[in-house]
Amino acid sequence: LVIVVIGAAVAINKENQSKNDNLKIGVISPLSGDFAGVGENVVKGIKVAQAVYIEKTGRKIDVIIEDDAADAVKGLSAYRKLTESDKVNGLINVFTSTMDAIYEPTKTAGYPIMMEFFQANNVADDHIFQMTPGNDGTWDKYAAYIKKAGFDDSRFVLVHSQDAAQDSFAKVFESFYTGKITDFTASIDKNGLRADAAKIAALKPTLILFIMTPENGAILTKELLPLLDPKTQLTYDLQIVTGNSFYMDQLGGDLSKLNGALAISLEGEPNQEFIDAYHKLYNGEEPGFLADFGYDTFLVYLQSHDKDNAKWTENIKATNRKGASGQIRFDKNGIRIPDLAVKKVIDGKLQTVDRLPF
Repeated sequence: LVIVVIGAAVAINKENQSKNDNLKIGVISPLSGDFAGVGENVVKGIKVAQAVYIEKTGRKIDVIIEDDAADAVKGLSAYRKLTESDKVNGLINVFTSTMDAIYEPTKTAGYPIMMEFFQANNVADDHIFQMTPGNDGTWDKYAAYIKKAGFDDSRFVLVHSQDAAQDSFAKVFESFYTGKITDFTASIDKNGLRADAAKIAALKPTLILFIMTPENGAILTKELLPLLDPKTQLTYDLQIVTGNSFYMDQLGGDLSKLNGALAISLEGEPNQEFIDAYHKLYNGEEPGFLADFGYDTFLVYLQSHDKDNAKWTENIKATNRKGASGQIRFDKNGIRIPDLAVKKVIDGKLQTVDRLPF
């Protein structure tokens, strides 16, 4: 009888432990629309990390993925499904607009949340951890780099899209740049970008910085190039990298028409474990841009996990490790302290030419 009782207790304990150990992680990412390419890359990185984590730990982790198409309304619906129907134990959110929409509801979720892209609002010492850089330590360095490069900035035009993230980036860059800048807000409607190109060209810019969503940035670039003085220096934010395929489609298959243009980019050196695991899961396919960030996001999240959500949050705050996307550490507001590079279009390809200091 004693043996039977003990056996039953052990079985119940194992069942309860198994239930506790089997986590469901929700992922909200743009898998359609302007950011579909990079959203898919992030998700692939997450899936690779999931496979690596399960193989190493033997722990079952379910990942439930929802597409928000980079749309706040769809993002909020995805969040409600994941929390109310799927009852996830954790969340990785990719896009800015969705984070704005779900921020208040997530306060009652209990668990920390990983954020892939830029958190435009509500930055605080809270439960959100952003894996890509924020405004602090990014635009001041890029502004200083462009100024030091010695370009003719007598007619400097900063062109940005109409959304919270791009508007924030533009304002912070302008606050750090020591020189006059003409601010130009581009049309949301793609059909209005041709007229925008004519208006920008009429300003006779000597230097242009594009802070734009990838597809619109690519279309505007194509429309603008024939109207510009060939000596006009073009500079971009990192979305020419995230949306590289859009630019190549618009410009004839490569970036040769932009030779000499500069862009800021996230800099990391993917480790061999990540590359091998990616090749294994995706049959030799090379990782796309930000796949390594998705991979690191999942591993930081799960390797920091504790059943006590407060402890889980503290574990993420204390992260300081080398990942596939570079060194991973967070500032006091949970924003990743970035490794940044400057890329230049050379022979039709973006190539790293410099690195910015921490």
